[in-house]
Amino acid sequence: MIALVLAATLMLAAGGGQAQAAGDAAAGAKIFAERCARCHGKEGKGNGPDLAKLHPTSSPVDWTRAVVMKQWSDKEIVDIITKGGKAVGSSPVMPPFGGKLSDAQIQDMLAFIRTLAK
Repeated sequence: MIALVLAATLMLAAGGGQAQAAGDAAAGAKIFAERCARCHGKEGKGNGPDLAKLHPTSSPVDWTRAVVMKQWSDKEIVDIITKGGKAVGSSPVMPPFGGKLSDAQIQDMLAFIRTLAK
């Protein structure tokens, strides 16, 4: 029991409640540039060039806002990437990438996304 409490305390202290994503952030950045930047913007601010094509209530998340990103667990972000926005009650225009990216690539994306909120 003490070990469990100690491990939880260390995890919270090290990552502010978020575990370090296991993927390769540099690899995730490349995937992001190819597949996500058109809507989410080159820097992840939710201001990509295709934003004008989206429904006004479906604007992408600004991944650079730490206060917002701390509210999302890694599992929630992975679910959005894998299943798409509509499947998780988010933007219906966010496509699912589960059949297009491997699990490792999705973890790379998660690792990259976690680097954006400073």
